[in-house]
Amino acid sequence: MKTKIVCERFVLSVSLAAMLAGCATGGDGQQSAFANISCNPAIAAVAGGILGVVVTGGNKVAGAAIGAGLGALICAAVDYEAKQIKTATQAQADYKAAHSGRLPEQTSIVKYTTAFTPSSISAGNKATLNSYIEVVKGRADVSDPKIEEEATIYKPDGTVAKSIRKPVSATATGGAFASTFTIPMPQGVPQGTYPVKSTLYVNGISVAERHENLQVVASANAGTDYAMTASGLIQ
Repeated sequence: MKTKIVCERFVLSVSLAAMLAGCATGGDGQQSAFANISCNPAIAAVAGGILGVVVTGGNKVAGAAIGAGLGALICAAVDYEAKQIKTATQAQADYKAAHSGRLPEQTSIVKYTTAFTPSSISAGNKATLNSYIEVVKGRADVSDPKIEEEATIYKPDGTVAKSIRKPVSATATGGAFASTFTIPMPQGVPQGTYPVKSTLYVNGISVAERHENLQVVASANAGTDYAMTASGLIQ
């Protein structure tokens, strides 16, 4: 009997892998079948259901519920917005004032902070990951820096659920920016801790990371609450 159960789970796992073949790699290089997919809700629901059955040891009802929640998370559209709140010239002046009148040799991250608002939300609502980014162009840099920000959401098992990478500005050469990732948290996502990593890139190179934990907990009422806790925001 054990052999049969193991075989069934293996077949389901293979089916899931085959269904989602070709999906992209997560932002940290970790392969995840669900990361960065161009989502088809019907496919994601079926794929999530297969995974749910595997996770629950063959319980199709519980597996379908988990799968629906995971599928909704995978397909949820994450919006990104960044506004410049300090010009490159202002950022350079502030940097010089704090560093004996000199600019850095290479483009430098002056400050990068992240935090969730609100600290907790109910299922069906949205969480906002707020960032403050301040960048000063280096005096030795000929070309303007390309600044990008990425948010990677992990499932409780440590694999990537989704990863979103966006340019902070298409034109600015530096300065300070206030950015937001608006993350819908759908009904039915299973309980557990969902780590969220924010990564800042300059010219395609990762230069700073910040980490948050999103804790999915059962509410006292029917349904699910999503409690978000900010941890290790800034050194």
